[in-house]
Amino acid sequence: MDKLDQSQSQRDEFYVNLGLAVRTLREDLPLLFTRDLNYDIYRDDITFLDPLNTFSGIQNYKLIFWALRFHGKILFKEISLEVFRIWQPSENVILIRWNLRGVPRVPWEAKGQFQGTSRYKLDRNGKIYEHKVDNLAFNFPQQLKSAASVLDLVAACPASPNPTFLWGPVDTYPSSWIAFYRAVRETLDREGYLLSQDGLATCS
Repeated sequence: MDKLDQSQSQRDEFYVNLGLAVRTLREDLPLLFTRDLNYDIYRDDITFLDPLNTFSGIQNYKLIFWALRFHGKILFKEISLEVFRIWQPSENVILIRWNLRGVPRVPWEAKGQFQGTSRYKLDRNGKIYEHKVDNLAFNFPQQLKSAASVLDLVAACPASPNPTFLWGPVDTYPSSWIAFYRAVRETLDREGYLLSQDGLATCS
C-alpha cells in the first residue's frame, strides 16, 4: 500500500469511528443513569476535565459514570439527562449541549435542572481522547447561575422546602443533592481501592 492509499485508509477509518462516536453518544447519554456507557469509542488514556477536576485513564472514566449511576439511584426518585444538541465545530471535536433533571428523595417538593456542554476531542483514528465539561449552570424559575465544577452542580440545588440560592461551604446546605455530591466525590477519591474490586467498572 502506497502512502496515498494508506492516508486514504486512515481517513476512512477516522470517519467511520467519528460516525460511531456520534451515534453512540446520542444513544448513551440519555440513558446515563440507567445503564453503562459503550466505552469502545474512547481511548484507554482518555482524560476527563471540568473547571476544577481532571481524571485520566479509562478506569477512572468508568468510575465517574458508575458513581453517578449508583448514587443517583439511591438518592433520587427521578434523575435523567436530555441531549439538546449535537454538533461539530471542527472535524475532530464533538459538542453536546445537555440538561440534567433530578427529583431528590426528600419529603418536600424539590427539583433541579442543570445545563452544560460536553466537548469530546478525537484523535486521527476517530477515538475520543478527551472529554471536557464546561458552560455549567443550574436553572430554576427566573434563576440562572454558574457552577465551577460538574460535581459542584449538586451543591447548588434547593436544600430545604424554602430554598435560598446561596453559595458557601457544602456542609452549610444538607440535602439529597449535597449527599449526591459528597457520595460521588468520595467514590472518586477512593478510586485506588474501588478500582481493585472485581466488576466495579461494569456495575449498572
